[in-house]
This record gives sequence, C-alpha cells and structure tokens, in this order.
Amino acid sequence: MANKAPAASEKRTVRSTPVVGDLSLVAQAYLKPLGYFSCTRPELIPLIPRDAVRILEVGCGEGGLANSLRASRSGSKLEIVGVELSEPAARRASDVLDRLFIGNIEALELPYQGYFDCVIFADVLEHLIDPWRMLERTKVLLQPGGTVVASIPNVQHWSILLNLFVGRWDYAEYGIMDKTHLRFFTEKTVRDMFDSTGFEVRNLKPFLSKTARVRFTRFITANLASRFLARQYLIVALAET
Repeated sequence: MANKAPAASEKRTVRSTPVVGDLSLVAQAYLKPLGYFSCTRPELIPLIPRDAVRILEVGCGEGGLANSLRASRSGSKLEIVGVELSEPAARRASDVLDRLFIGNIEALELPYQGYFDCVIFADVLEHLIDPWRMLERTKVLLQPGGTVVASIPNVQHWSILLNLFVGRWDYAEYGIMDKTHLRFFTEKTVRDMFDSTGFEVRNLKPFLSKTARVRFTRFITANLASRFLARQYLIVALAET
C-alpha cells in the first residue's frame, strides 16, 4: 500500500462540510458537561507502542491525551493528528496537534493511506453508528502491521446488570450509560468486533478500580468477577497483513 499523507502546505485545521440531518444532530448530542473532553487517559499511554511516531487520535477532545503523550515521550518526534466532532473542544486541542480535522469521523474521508503507526479510539467506538466499518477503514489508514489502541465501556458491569434485574435502563451524561452511546459491548463482543474486522487482539484487559472492595472481590472469586467489575476494557490490536 502506498504511503499517502497531505502536503505540509495544506491547512493544519480542516472542518468537514456538515451533513444535513447527520452531523448537526450528532453535534447537538455532544453538548457535554464541563471536563468531558479534557481527560488525559494515563492508563492508555503505556499501551501505545514506544516506536509509534505517526499517531491518529479519533475523538481527541481538548487534546489532553495527546499532550500527556508528548510529555511522556519528550525525546520522540511525534506527529499527532486528531479528529474531533465538538468544535469548542477541538479549538482547545489545536495547539498540541500537528493537524486537526473537525467533524464526524464516519462522514470524513481522511487524506491518508498506509501512514499511521497507531490509531487511538479512547471511548469512541461505542459512539459510532457502525464501529465495525470504522475499524475496516482504519486498516487503510495504518501502515502494515499498525496498531489500534482503544478503550470501550463494559455493559456487563454489575451495576448495569442490577438495573436490568429491576427493569431499569437509564441513560446518563457520561459513563457506561452515556446517552450518546449507540453501541454496547462485553469482553467477548469487543474481541469479536476486532477479530471480524481483520485485527489480531494482542491485549484485552479490564480496567478496574483499585478500591479494597474490588481487590477483595477479585481475590475471593479467583479473578472470575473481573468481567462484572470492569467499567471498561483496554485493547491493543494489530492490523493483520
């Protein structure tokens, strides 16, 4: 696959043309509470390959993760490209990104081919209409053998199951039941999604709180309860060649 990227002279920030009945409605749904777009996601940084230089972050928010990544790898000449739907958040991210695309990733055609070492989806895939198609498209953006790093909420969490038991399915402003989530996943269906779209899952681990209650529950269940305690899963997957 030929390596393709925009010319250096092209605009650093690109806004997509809104799609009537699509982007405008989605953007309205992203009027989120203060702080929603500013997460630094330190748990994801060790999962990003040390030799990854060209990085695409889909759903870059205000650039918190990108900024933390640069700080943690100050000796690396990183090129970080971001995609963000929320324009107010994207404006804050522009200072820490080499190039920024503002719009709905499912409607954007990014001008790259076989270019990125790593693509990051930090709590993004569950917001998409067709995350399977998005992962298939991501393979075109990646270099052969490139890496996807992702985090995805776990709908098998005990709190969700308890609410279902009493007949509740209540949406919230953020978290597992974020009202802008369109897709819901368990550990098994996360793995199935990556397997079916041509990725080899190298690491799929529950992201667990470090409270004494969680540690005790894992201990007495020989770690079998982890799938009910994890609020999300962290994934590292390689594009199959």
